Amino acid sequence: AGDGSAPGPAPGPAPQDCEDEVINCENCVPKCEMSQATHDENSVYSSRIMAELESNGVSCKKLIGKGTYSTVKKAWSSRHSKFVAIKIIDKRMPSRYIREFLPRELRIVPSLNHANIIKVYDIICSGPIVCLVQEYATNGDLLHRIKCKKRLNEDESRFFFRQIIEALKYLKSIRVAHRDLKCENILLDAFDNVKLCDFGFARHLNDGEFSRTFCGSRAYAAPEILRQIPYNGFSVDVWSAAVVLYIMITGVMPFNFDNPKKMLKKQMKHRLSFPKLIFLSDEVKELIYDMLNPSPTERLTYEDVLNSKWLSSAPFVMRTELIQIEQRKASSSEDQSEQNMNEYSSSWEFLQRH
Repeated sequence: AGDGSAPGPAPGPAPQDCEDEVINCENCVPKCEMSQATHDENSVYSSRIMAELESNGVSCKKLIGKGTYSTVKKAWSSRHSKFVAIKIIDKRMPSRYIREFLPRELRIVPSLNHANIIKVYDIICSGPIVCLVQEYATNGDLLHRIKCKKRLNEDESRFFFRQIIEALKYLKSIRVAHRDLKCENILLDAFDNVKLCDFGFARHLNDGEFSRTFCGSRAYAAPEILRQIPYNGFSVDVWSAAVVLYIMITGVMPFNFDNPKKMLKKQMKHRLSFPKLIFLSDEVKELIYDMLNPSPTERLTYEDVLNSKWLSSAPFVMRTELIQIEQRKASSSEDQSEQNMNEYSSSWEFLQRH
């Protein structure tokens, strides 16, 4: 089915221009002394940043997740009277992200204002520690949702995808390319509205400006990135969005990223297969195929995607509590009806349950 790969972060190192710098510690203090000194220093900074957060009305509650460059905690903000997420970044880490990309992120995120993009309320700094106080997405990320349900039906995928494209279209209108779009960076709020997050590799692009940096996840990367040639940041976001849509409706990756050379060869030949046991409309398959055009200039634009047969029928709406309650009632009623009427299911339905 496809290539049968489970969705998730792409393994393996990035090309050389994206690797972190290697720090030579042969002449550093002995490990035991360095470890104790580092521990003590971290304790001091941790106490300082917690005090700084408290003075800003933020009380950390629990750890949500931990990445290469940051830690994310759930917290209560008395200033905003709501739960927030605190992204804590230590600038002492020797990496290109800290040196080059973090300053860009801190310039970009405060100005973002769209219903489908995580809102950053405050940026709090204390010594080498930077904290982003941002909107808390209750329902986790899209990858978790897909894994729980194995795959999403086209109606649910259409709802999410419309919001994803609207967010990307907004970013393009202010000349910002995300460059790291993947299921893990698409969060869901309490009503299952999309909240695009993680602008660590985002950058402003002028008209006609190209990028050269390899960034993002290999499994979602457009062929021009894999070929390490100058690329249009908005075109690569379209490609990544198509990969996200493919994963939503199939539960697997469109390409086997274990073998980068083989994957690139298949991409450049514009070859794409779908799992045979899953019924998918021709409209969604056509949309994904056209978005995964190996030629950036022939790849669909956001306007093309919104006007496609598959997506044009989906209005742009944000779910509210009332709408969500009605949808749950309708879904529950439909599920019960199907259970009563289809005791003996088709082979495909049987496979889905087992």
